[in-house]
Amino acid sequence: MVKGGEYCAVMTMTDESVSAERIHAVKDDLAAAFRIAAMHGFNEGVDNHFSAVHPARDDWFFLNRYGPYWSEITTDDIITVDFDGNIVEGEGQWDVTAFMIHRGCHRAHPHARVVFHTHQPYATALSITKTGLDTRLSQNATHFHNRVGRLPYGGLASGEEEGTRIGSAISEGQIAVLLDNHGVMIIGEDVPQAWFRLYFFERAAQVQVLAQSTGDELVRMTDGVAQQAQAFFDSEVHAPGALFAAERRREELLRR
Repeated sequence: MVKGGEYCAVMTMTDESVSAERIHAVKDDLAAAFRIAAMHGFNEGVDNHFSAVHPARDDWFFLNRYGPYWSEITTDDIITVDFDGNIVEGEGQWDVTAFMIHRGCHRAHPHARVVFHTHQPYATALSITKTGLDTRLSQNATHFHNRVGRLPYGGLASGEEEGTRIGSAISEGQIAVLLDNHGVMIIGEDVPQAWFRLYFFERAAQVQVLAQSTGDELVRMTDGVAQQAQAFFDSEVHAPGALFAAERRREELLRR
Protein backbone atom coordinates (compact mmCIF):
# COMPACT_ATOMS: atom_id res chain seq x y z
CA MET A 1 0.00 0.00 0.00
CA VAL A 2 1.08 3.57 -0.60
CA LYS A 3 2.09 5.41 2.52
CA GLY A 4 1.64 9.11 3.23
CA GLY A 5 0.63 11.81 5.64
CA GLU A 6 3.75 12.34 7.72
CA TYR A 7 3.28 15.57 9.63
CA CYS A 8 4.67 17.19 12.75
CA ALA A 9 2.34 16.73 15.69
CA VAL A 10 0.60 19.84 17.03
CA MET A 11 -1.22 20.38 20.28
CA THR A 12 -4.69 18.88 20.34
CA MET A 13 -7.57 21.20 21.23
CA THR A 14 -9.87 19.07 23.34
CA ASP A 15 -13.36 19.97 24.57
CA GLU A 16 -13.05 20.37 28.32
CA SER A 17 -16.33 18.50 28.84
CA VAL A 18 -14.70 15.31 27.57
CA SER A 19 -12.29 13.77 30.05
CA ALA A 20 -8.82 12.58 29.15
CA GLU A 21 -9.81 9.20 30.61
CA ARG A 22 -12.67 8.85 28.11
CA ILE A 23 -10.42 9.77 25.20
CA HIS A 24 -7.80 7.26 26.32
CA ALA A 25 -10.47 4.56 26.78
CA VAL A 26 -11.56 4.85 23.15
CA LYS A 27 -7.95 4.66 21.95
CA ASP A 28 -7.30 1.71 24.24
CA ASP A 29 -10.35 -0.16 22.93
CA LEU A 30 -9.33 0.57 19.35
CA ALA A 31 -5.79 -0.71 19.93
CA ALA A 32 -7.16 -3.85 21.59
CA ALA A 33 -9.49 -4.44 18.62
CA PHE A 34 -6.47 -4.67 16.31
CA ARG A 35 -4.76 -7.26 18.50
CA ILE A 36 -7.98 -9.27 18.82
CA ALA A 37 -8.52 -9.15 15.06
CA ALA A 38 -4.98 -10.43 14.51
CA MET A 39 -5.68 -13.24 16.98
CA HIS A 40 -8.56 -14.33 14.72
CA GLY A 41 -6.58 -13.93 11.49
CA PHE A 42 -8.65 -10.99 10.24
CA ASN A 43 -5.61 -8.85 9.38
CA GLU A 44 -3.64 -8.74 6.15
CA GLY A 45 0.00 -8.04 6.87
CA VAL A 46 0.30 -4.45 8.14
CA ASP A 47 -2.54 -3.26 5.89
CA ASN A 48 -6.24 -2.61 6.59
CA HIS A 49 -7.44 -0.16 9.17
CA PHE A 50 -9.84 0.72 11.97
CA SER A 51 -10.94 4.20 13.03
CA ALA A 52 -13.05 5.90 15.69
CA VAL A 53 -14.31 9.47 15.90
CA HIS A 54 -12.60 11.50 18.61
CA PRO A 55 -15.00 11.91 21.57
CA ALA A 56 -14.40 15.67 21.69
CA ARG A 57 -14.28 16.56 17.99
CA ASP A 58 -16.43 15.22 15.16
CA ASP A 59 -13.84 16.39 12.64
CA TRP A 60 -11.02 14.39 14.21
CA PHE A 61 -10.67 10.63 14.25
CA PHE A 62 -8.33 7.99 15.61
CA LEU A 63 -6.53 5.81 13.06
CA ASN A 64 -3.78 3.21 13.22
CA ARG A 65 -0.42 4.49 12.03
CA TYR A 66 1.12 2.64 9.12
CA GLY A 67 3.73 -0.02 9.90
CA PRO A 68 3.02 -2.10 13.02
CA TYR A 69 1.70 -5.63 12.75
CA TRP A 70 -1.78 -5.69 14.27
CA SER A 71 -0.78 -7.99 17.12
CA GLU A 72 1.72 -5.40 18.39
CA ILE A 73 -0.49 -2.29 18.19
CA THR A 74 -0.86 -0.27 21.39
CA THR A 75 -2.36 3.14 22.13
CA ASP A 76 0.97 4.67 21.08
CA ASP A 77 0.26 3.44 17.55
CA ILE A 78 -3.11 5.23 17.38
CA ILE A 79 -2.81 8.68 15.82
CA THR A 80 -5.38 11.48 15.83
CA VAL A 81 -6.07 12.89 12.37
CA ASP A 82 -8.21 15.80 11.21
CA PHE A 83 -10.19 15.93 7.96
CA ASP A 84 -7.34 17.81 6.25
CA GLY A 85 -4.94 14.95 6.96
CA ASN A 86 -2.99 16.69 9.69
CA ILE A 87 -1.82 14.50 12.56
CA VAL A 88 -2.94 16.53 15.55
CA GLU A 89 -1.73 14.00 18.11
CA GLY A 90 0.64 11.07 17.97
CA GLU A 91 3.64 10.13 15.87
CA GLY A 92 3.99 8.23 12.63
CA GLN A 93 2.27 8.32 9.28
CA TRP A 94 -1.07 7.28 7.91
CA ASP A 95 -1.66 4.99 4.95
CA VAL A 96 -3.20 6.91 2.04
CA THR A 97 -6.04 4.44 1.48
CA ALA A 98 -6.75 4.34 5.22
CA PHE A 99 -7.11 8.11 5.46
CA MET A 100 -9.22 8.44 2.32
CA ILE A 101 -11.63 5.65 3.24
CA HIS A 102 -12.13 6.58 6.88
CA ARG A 103 -12.34 10.31 6.29
CA GLY A 104 -14.92 9.63 3.58
CA CYS A 105 -17.01 7.56 6.00
CA HIS A 106 -16.77 9.83 9.03
CA ARG A 107 -17.26 13.03 7.06
CA ALA A 108 -20.34 11.73 5.22
CA HIS A 109 -21.93 9.95 8.18
CA PRO A 110 -21.41 11.44 11.66
CA HIS A 111 -23.34 8.48 13.13
CA ALA A 112 -20.56 6.17 11.89
CA ARG A 113 -18.55 6.63 15.08
CA VAL A 114 -16.41 3.55 14.47
CA VAL A 115 -15.45 2.08 11.08
CA PHE A 116 -13.56 -1.18 10.59
CA HIS A 117 -12.19 -2.17 7.18
CA THR A 118 -10.60 -5.56 6.58
CA HIS A 119 -9.84 -8.09 3.88
CA GLN A 120 -10.73 -10.99 6.19
CA PRO A 121 -10.91 -14.15 4.07
CA TYR A 122 -14.53 -15.34 4.14
CA ALA A 123 -16.11 -11.89 3.92
CA THR A 124 -13.77 -11.04 1.07
CA ALA A 125 -14.66 -14.32 -0.66
CA LEU A 126 -18.32 -13.31 -0.58
CA SER A 127 -17.45 -9.88 -1.97
CA ILE A 128 -16.45 -11.69 -5.16
CA THR A 129 -19.83 -13.43 -5.51
CA LYS A 130 -23.05 -12.03 -6.97
CA THR A 131 -25.06 -13.15 -3.93
CA GLY A 132 -22.82 -11.66 -1.28
CA LEU A 133 -23.91 -12.44 2.27
CA ASP A 134 -27.25 -14.28 2.25
CA THR A 135 -28.83 -13.11 5.49
CA ARG A 136 -31.43 -15.90 5.49
CA LEU A 137 -28.96 -18.78 5.48
CA SER A 138 -27.78 -18.86 9.08
CA GLN A 139 -28.70 -17.52 12.50
CA ASN A 140 -25.56 -15.38 12.65
CA ALA A 141 -26.33 -13.89 9.25
CA THR A 142 -29.74 -12.64 10.39
CA HIS A 143 -28.04 -9.93 12.44
CA PHE A 144 -27.28 -8.27 9.09
CA HIS A 145 -30.68 -8.84 7.47
CA ASN A 146 -31.48 -5.87 5.19
CA ARG A 147 -28.49 -4.04 6.67
CA VAL A 148 -25.71 -4.84 4.20
CA GLY A 149 -24.80 -2.52 1.36
CA ARG A 150 -22.64 -3.25 -1.68
CA LEU A 151 -20.31 -1.11 -3.72
CA PRO A 152 -18.63 -1.98 -7.04
CA TYR A 153 -14.84 -1.98 -6.97
CA GLY A 154 -13.34 1.35 -8.03
CA GLY A 155 -9.65 0.65 -7.58
CA LEU A 156 -7.37 1.60 -4.69
CA ALA A 157 -8.69 4.47 -2.60
CA SER A 158 -5.61 6.59 -3.22
CA GLY A 159 -7.51 9.83 -3.74
CA GLU A 160 -10.35 11.85 -2.25
CA GLU A 161 -12.87 10.90 -4.94
CA GLU A 162 -12.71 7.17 -4.21
CA GLY A 163 -12.74 7.73 -0.46
CA THR A 164 -15.85 9.89 -0.81
CA ARG A 165 -17.49 7.27 -3.03
CA ILE A 166 -16.87 4.57 -0.44
CA GLY A 167 -18.19 6.81 2.32
CA SER A 168 -21.35 7.47 0.32
CA ALA A 169 -22.03 3.71 0.15
CA ILE A 170 -23.20 3.74 3.77
CA SER A 171 -26.98 4.15 3.79
CA GLU A 172 -29.22 4.82 6.77
CA GLY A 173 -29.63 1.69 8.88
CA GLN A 174 -26.74 -0.20 7.30
CA ILE A 175 -24.13 -1.72 9.56
CA ALA A 176 -21.94 -3.37 6.93
CA VAL A 177 -20.88 -2.74 3.34
CA LEU A 178 -19.41 -5.41 1.08
CA LEU A 179 -16.83 -3.75 -1.15
CA ASP A 180 -16.88 -5.85 -4.32
CA ASN A 181 -13.61 -7.65 -5.12
CA HIS A 182 -12.09 -5.99 -2.07
CA GLY A 183 -13.34 -6.70 1.46
CA VAL A 184 -15.82 -5.54 4.05
CA MET A 185 -16.53 -2.37 6.00
CA ILE A 186 -18.28 -2.49 9.38
CA ILE A 187 -19.95 0.46 11.12
CA GLY A 188 -20.59 0.72 14.86
CA GLU A 189 -21.49 3.19 17.56
CA ASP A 190 -18.49 2.15 19.63
CA VAL A 191 -15.57 -0.26 19.39
CA PRO A 192 -17.20 -3.24 21.16
CA GLN A 193 -20.25 -3.02 18.89
CA ALA A 194 -18.10 -2.77 15.76
CA TRP A 195 -16.06 -5.78 16.89
CA PHE A 196 -19.23 -7.79 17.56
CA ARG A 197 -20.44 -7.06 14.05
CA LEU A 198 -17.08 -7.77 12.42
CA TYR A 199 -16.77 -11.09 14.24
CA PHE A 200 -20.25 -12.32 13.40
CA PHE A 201 -20.06 -11.13 9.81
CA GLU A 202 -17.00 -13.31 9.30
CA ARG A 203 -18.61 -16.27 11.06
CA ALA A 204 -21.74 -15.96 8.92
CA ALA A 205 -19.60 -15.64 5.78
CA GLN A 206 -17.53 -18.69 6.75
CA VAL A 207 -20.60 -20.87 7.26
CA GLN A 208 -22.07 -19.70 3.95
CA VAL A 209 -18.88 -20.46 2.01
CA LEU A 210 -18.66 -23.91 3.62
CA ALA A 211 -22.32 -24.64 2.87
CA GLN A 212 -21.98 -23.52 -0.73
CA SER A 213 -18.90 -25.71 -1.15
CA THR A 214 -21.01 -28.85 -0.57
CA GLY A 215 -22.87 -28.26 -3.83
CA ASP A 216 -26.12 -29.24 -2.11
CA GLU A 217 -29.27 -27.11 -2.25
CA LEU A 218 -29.24 -24.56 0.56
CA VAL A 219 -32.10 -24.15 3.03
CA ARG A 220 -33.18 -20.57 3.63
CA MET A 221 -35.40 -19.34 6.44
CA THR A 222 -38.32 -17.04 5.69
CA ASP A 223 -37.99 -13.28 5.77
CA GLY A 224 -40.22 -13.16 8.84
CA VAL A 225 -38.06 -15.59 10.78
CA ALA A 226 -34.92 -13.68 9.79
CA GLN A 227 -36.48 -10.46 11.10
CA GLN A 228 -37.47 -12.17 14.34
CA ALA A 229 -33.93 -13.46 14.89
CA GLN A 230 -32.53 -10.04 14.08
CA ALA A 231 -34.80 -8.43 16.67
CA PHE A 232 -33.43 -10.81 19.29
CA PHE A 233 -29.85 -9.89 18.36
CA ASP A 234 -30.77 -6.22 18.72
CA SER A 235 -32.36 -6.79 22.13
CA GLU A 236 -29.13 -8.29 23.51
CA VAL A 237 -27.59 -4.89 24.17
CA HIS A 238 -25.08 -6.33 26.64
CA ALA A 239 -23.68 -8.85 24.13
CA PRO A 240 -21.12 -6.64 22.31
CA GLY A 241 -19.53 -5.48 25.55
CA ALA A 242 -19.46 -9.01 26.97
CA LEU A 243 -17.86 -10.46 23.84
CA PHE A 244 -15.28 -7.69 23.60
CA ALA A 245 -14.32 -8.05 27.27
CA ALA A 246 -13.92 -11.82 26.82
CA GLU A 247 -11.81 -11.32 23.69
CA ARG A 248 -9.57 -8.89 25.57
CA ARG A 249 -9.04 -11.40 28.37
CA ARG A 250 -8.16 -14.13 25.89
CA GLU A 251 -5.76 -11.90 23.96
CA GLU A 252 -4.03 -10.84 27.17
CA LEU A 253 -3.60 -14.47 28.26
CA LEU A 254 -2.08 -15.43 24.91
CA ARG A 255 0.39 -12.55 25.12
CA ARG A 256 1.80 -13.69 28.47
